[in-house]
Amino acid sequence: MRRALPHPLLPACFAALVLVAGLAGPAQAADPPLSVSKGRLAASLHCPQPVVKGGAQPVMVVTGTGYTGAQAYEIGKVVLSGFGRPVCYVDFPYKTTGDVQVAAEYLVNGIRKTYAKGKQPIAMLGVSQGGLLMRWALTYWPSLRAKVTDAVSIAGTQHGTNLIKKGACSPAAPCTPATWQQAAGSNLLTALNRQPDESPGPTDWTTVRTATDETVQPQTGKHPTSSLKGATNILIQDVCPGRVVGHIPSALDSVTYEALVDAFTHKGPAKVSRFAKDVCAHPMAPGATAVERSASVRAEGPDVQVEAPKVGREPKVRAYALKRVK
Repeated sequence: MRRALPHPLLPACFAALVLVAGLAGPAQAADPPLSVSKGRLAASLHCPQPVVKGGAQPVMVVTGTGYTGAQAYEIGKVVLSGFGRPVCYVDFPYKTTGDVQVAAEYLVNGIRKTYAKGKQPIAMLGVSQGGLLMRWALTYWPSLRAKVTDAVSIAGTQHGTNLIKKGACSPAAPCTPATWQQAAGSNLLTALNRQPDESPGPTDWTTVRTATDETVQPQTGKHPTSSLKGATNILIQDVCPGRVVGHIPSALDSVTYEALVDAFTHKGPAKVSRFAKDVCAHPMAPGATAVERSASVRAEGPDVQVEAPKVGREPKVRAYALKRVK
């Protein structure tokens, strides 16, 4: 019996397929599944102003440790009042003191649902842990990156704070999960900062920080903890020398406001060269006095949340976070 010969075109076609596969490069990593129930995720997202198809771009305000989303919204709706954009927020469990990895799932859902409501990419503003949560979500859920045009991180705990001393949290001195995870050198931050891209794109990233931050340090020197490679990184004192502003108040600073205006109204991240010439003449954002008057919302507003139970060790880093993500 004669042996069948291969078709003369097969070798060439196979070679072409190999070439195309090589040019295509590795496939984008799949998004990790969400472990939080759909009911809890749905109940956590709030958009007090309607988000509609064809309307103004919505802005997601992402809160920091110890605050509810509603409390962050009180800041966001005033600081962003001049934009005429709907402001949304997520209420994270335990006043955002629980496992950062669990909180990130709530934000992932919030981004997806807000994008779906408006049928357009959103912008995000994160304060303290909020900046870290934005980065965690866009790093490990790659499909979200095309859904977010801008991410502005204020006083973010991107590389941890060295003000949480080694030994401050231990089996003998338990801390909330988020405290463990935001300490410099934590397992969670070690995993995140091994990823190749600190400002996952095509999202435009801007960071704002203050040298006089009493909670998150270091903020000066060669490796400021709130700065990100690939982002526009703004130190308030570089714009307004000598200014003294703390951790949470930096969200209301006039330099921060200018960064938000510039980032949200221009293509690309913020540029200091476009800031208002009198930015240093006004220490706070327009409407910030109203925010200060409503600051009692933290203590007096309706709030049924309590902080997360303290634990004697850092929560285990999820398997998906240990893999390299492009």
